[in-house]
Amino acid sequence: MLFNLFLALLLGGFATLIAYLVNKRRDDSPSVPKSSLPVQIDRSDFENPNRTWLLVFFSSDTCDSCITVRDLIYGMPLNSVHFQEVSFPNEERLHLRYGIDSVPIVLIADFEGVVIWSYAGVPSAELLGDAISNL
Repeated sequence: MLFNLFLALLLGGFATLIAYLVNKRRDDSPSVPKSSLPVQIDRSDFENPNRTWLLVFFSSDTCDSCITVRDLIYGMPLNSVHFQEVSFPNEERLHLRYGIDSVPIVLIADFEGVVIWSYAGVPSAELLGDAISNL
């Protein structure tokens, strides 16, 4: 009986030591966002691919924050910038193609489709205005 108790304690201590060593070797997970924003788009996926600048607004029919962003964009002087809203589920294909899994997302792409500015969430009017005026 005493031998069984000693054996159980010895095995328990050994298992605890192994678990400690394995846990100590494991690196912490990197703090990377769940998703990332597109850095390149295919301009032919969007209207007016010949315009120099494209402002794309990924939205959803069920997104309350999207209303705020839409109003913000419509209040901006877009002059040489073509604006296109890509709403889910109507344009689900583009949401899937560009890995959009949350909305609102706003991005500005140049003539070649390189995304030069992007924002997930509701940007301030000043932030969006500065991005547009710097084009």
